[in-house]
Amino acid sequence: MTTARTTTSTRQPLHIGAILQQVTWLEKEEIAEEKGKIIAMPVSPAGPEQPGLPPAARKAINKKIRQCVKNLEGNYDLYLGYLELELDDAAARQEADLADDMKFSLAYYAWQLHHSA
Repeated sequence: MTTARTTTSTRQPLHIGAILQQVTWLEKEEIAEEKGKIIAMPVSPAGPEQPGLPPAARKAINKKIRQCVKNLEGNYDLYLGYLELELDDAAARQEADLADDMKFSLAYYAWQLHHSA
């Protein structure tokens, strides 16, 4: 008697650094496309084949991700501005809409990504 095997795939969440690195590569790709150049992408580890999205859908998603990163960066800039105005940390985070710790961390990494390049 044979029994069927069941498999469960566990998807691990992406690290924020990997997402932000992908955003930078997307920006470099767009600049290269405008100039008609080809750039080398970093080698990623081989994983199981997954059906991909059509190019138009990927482009729309990438655009939304970049806009999200820009919004988070702007929120962190506001936070820094409120700190310069000598607001305490909690009030500055509240005014910059960064009261949530996860959103604050994402905003910091988005700001750091822009200012380190």
